[in-house]
Amino acid sequence: MPHKNVDLSNLLKRVWHFRHLTASDLRTIISAGKIKRFKPDNFIFQTGDPAAGMFVLLSGKVYLCKTGAMGQEQIIATIVPVIMFNELTVIDGGPNPYTAIAAKNCITWNIDCQAFQELVRSYPDPEIGLGLLRVLASRTRLLIDRCDDLSSLPVMARTAKLLLELSSFGKKPIMRREYPIRDLAAHIASVPEVISRSLKQLKDEGLIDYDRKVITLLDIDQLKDLAQITPLPTFVP
Repeated sequence: MPHKNVDLSNLLKRVWHFRHLTASDLRTIISAGKIKRFKPDNFIFQTGDPAAGMFVLLSGKVYLCKTGAMGQEQIIATIVPVIMFNELTVIDGGPNPYTAIAAKNCITWNIDCQAFQELVRSYPDPEIGLGLLRVLASRTRLLIDRCDDLSSLPVMARTAKLLLELSSFGKKPIMRREYPIRDLAAHIASVPEVISRSLKQLKDEGLIDYDRKVITLLDIDQLKDLAQITPLPTFVP
């Protein structure tokens, strides 16, 4: 099925540290892994299970989640195409550090630890390995930021910060179909009832507006002050 390989090559070339590889090298990488599909709300892998390997999300949306001390689900990152995730397991072969859930219909490319390490050893160019380190560093910084939020910011501040992040600091509306209350709550380790009250208070104060379809940010400066933030770190593409 050569035409499928061509499509996959173009998609994988959008991953930052695959960008300089030749078409032949990309075909070799593709053949070392597998295409996997997941329906919405299906687990891609779960925390603590044996290494599922590295994934590259080709289409759809994935939530990376951890379970809090009180049993609540927290979304620690949202993955959109085209970017890798669960890369740690192909470095150390250890268990999955978090749970990945398909938020939409997803198509992924997946490679296990042994196959990936053989690929890295076969290429003298260190870009693949260095690219992994950049992704790990960026993800670690984001996780540290999330931990700081949970330990120091009240729910209202975390809600304001999340709205700023999801709207690219007010540059686009937040579609409620994409981010239902349950998912918003999971992003800040809270429950739907609490974030619903926070949204209502922000609306009453004139900082946001919303209906059943969309949330719109009205006062970015006030929301920034409330959230006590500078722009959030992002993953290296």
